Amino acid sequence: MTISMREKIVEAQRRSGSCVCVGLDPDPSKMPIEDVFEFNRSIIDATHDLVAAYKPQFAFYEALGLTGFEALAKTIEYIRDVAPGVFVLADAKRGDMGNTAEAYAKAMFEAWRVDACTVYAYQGSDSVAPFLEYTDKGVFVVCRTSNPSSIEVQDVVDEPSGEMVFERVARQTISLSDGGNVGLVVGATYPQELASLRAAHPETMFLIPGVGAQGGDATESAKLGGENILINSSRGIIYASQSKTDFDVAARRAVEKLRAEIAAGR
Repeated sequence: MTISMREKIVEAQRRSGSCVCVGLDPDPSKMPIEDVFEFNRSIIDATHDLVAAYKPQFAFYEALGLTGFEALAKTIEYIRDVAPGVFVLADAKRGDMGNTAEAYAKAMFEAWRVDACTVYAYQGSDSVAPFLEYTDKGVFVVCRTSNPSSIEVQDVVDEPSGEMVFERVARQTISLSDGGNVGLVVGATYPQELASLRAAHPETMFLIPGVGAQGGDATESAKLGGENILINSSRGIIYASQSKTDFDVAARRAVEKLRAEIAAGR
């Protein structure tokens, strides 16, 4: 029996009692120790019982070249070993068409063996469809992002329909899967849009970035997002301390704090 992305996330939330997603974004200028994998391992050891998901942001590993890819592979393998019930989401933001999209999908789900990845859909449905051929995997479609300049494109209104670009992206990409394998990336820094998207798509899983360092409110996001959410924090957790002696302990405390803020909104 094939288990959908949504079912995997719901089970991960049930096991952990949490909808926290920790972004594993290794930045050598901020890390208190030099080795990327050892840094990630310490964060994972300190937090894996408290979280539903980990989200490695591929750009940080790519920036380190081959050693970065090696650390990423070891990190994913380590999560599978010590926390097999935790959802692994690749924040790779892939987006292309034809055989290139097929290659991206194969890379994500066969080479890296993640549970889901982030994708762009601005080239149309054929940039997403190859990922959905993996019926036990899923995608989070970039929809309403947390960066300030997102309004330059995502808020543009289509005159005949009255829809904004982000609303159309949500509607059209969700329709590509009836099996719970399409979610949306909806930033915490735009609570009004988060609320409107939730009203339009009550069963869709939302990945909500932008809390913590970017200024989004976790309690408000949990209240507006409802049950089907993963709330991500990266810098606010993994760099809660830059001391070699307690960065892992500080990360755990930051996760506990985020969990409490989320609980206050539910």
